[in-house]
Amino acid sequence: MILRFSLFIITTCSSFLLLILNLAVVHGNCSNTLTTTLIQNQLILLEKLVNVLDNVSKYRCCSTNPVVFHAAISSSRAYDKGSIWIYDQVVTNVGNAYNPSTGKFTAPTKGTYQFNWYTLSAPNTMSHAGLYVNGYIKARQAANNNGSTKQWITAGSSMALPLNKGDVVYIKDINYKVQLFGQWTAFGGVLIS
Repeated sequence: MILRFSLFIITTCSSFLLLILNLAVVHGNCSNTLTTTLIQNQLILLEKLVNVLDNVSKYRCCSTNPVVFHAAISSSRAYDKGSIWIYDQVVTNVGNAYNPSTGKFTAPTKGTYQFNWYTLSAPNTMSHAGLYVNGYIKARQAANNNGSTKQWITAGSSMALPLNKGDVVYIKDINYKVQLFGQWTAFGGVLIS
């Protein structure tokens, strides 16, 4: 739809410019009918362009107030089962919807949001990160690293969710106490529509 809309704008603007150029070269021996027709066509195209620009907000992919955040856990730390993970190293927080003190994202507006979370578990441990919305689990991720004392395991997940204004989203381990490696364990999201 956006491509079709863009092509319409380009076609309309191009037609308008061609008409202006045609009018500019009509001089001297032209009839009033030809000049009148060219001007009427220009006015019709201008009206179409004004209507398109008036309705452009219907075709936007995103809110006029962007919302995007990305944060990491700044240093290695342990979390008890059921504890919300605190991503305290904020990389970006456009819209200030993520709180690095609580680890919670609060939707500032109704819309569809895309969330991503990545976990690096310490050797010989497991982590099962759950994405929660208002206390209810929506998605799970597992990094099962219970076989080696020298191996770090990374897991990553992504999910799009419709949210209402005020919905609260966060990550916590659903099964175990976990040891996470800092700066490699991250959480982010963006308003996509």
